Amino acid sequence: MDEKQLIEGIKSLEELSRGDYHESLAEILDEDTGTEGPARLGRLIGVSLKQPFAEAQDLPALSHYSHSYRGWELNEKAFDDPGVAHSWQYQTLEALRRDLAGERQFGSVLALAQDAHYERGFFGYLARSVQKYICGDPKLRKEIEKHVREGKAAGFNVKVFTPEQLVQGGGLAIGSLLIGHVPTLGLVGAPVIAGFVLLFYRIGADAFCDWAKTLNADRERL
Repeated sequence: MDEKQLIEGIKSLEELSRGDYHESLAEILDEDTGTEGPARLGRLIGVSLKQPFAEAQDLPALSHYSHSYRGWELNEKAFDDPGVAHSWQYQTLEALRRDLAGERQFGSVLALAQDAHYERGFFGYLARSVQKYICGDPKLRKEIEKHVREGKAAGFNVKVFTPEQLVQGGGLAIGSLLIGHVPTLGLVGAPVIAGFVLLFYRIGADAFCDWAKTLNADRERL
């Protein structure tokens, strides 16, 4: 991943945030109540992963579950399109299906998508895969936290930022670490990497590990 890709990833999440929440990324991350801000960002990561298999729908009212003005309805027929199998989203889901085989058995990518169903469900499965590699490697967590500290010391503020500031604040270094150490993240698109970088800036690696363990991907509705 290079600077341009990370910046484009942030811009993609920004567009999703404004479409779903009518707020900027910085605004949703400024939410200080529990994990609400990170959860909303996690849902946007889930949207990025779900997009080729979903249809966006404007909601008549703000969702009680997601606090979103837009829903993403799973379109199971999309999995019949041979071209979809070449997307990074499909390849990531296939990798998740294999990676999580020890805890859940899915006979196909479609079966995993049906089980995840909601946007946070998609994020939940991905987060549980990521935490296997991040949370079991103290050296990697320490390296991530080092870059976060240096970025904050240089003035980066996750609640008020531009994509360029994220790159300058060490975001590219964190993204490269994640891609290099988490097999699943070697397949994902730039919005997912950008989202995880922001999560680590927002709550830190240790807090992410604690939070990821609580995610119940097949039942969460956000």
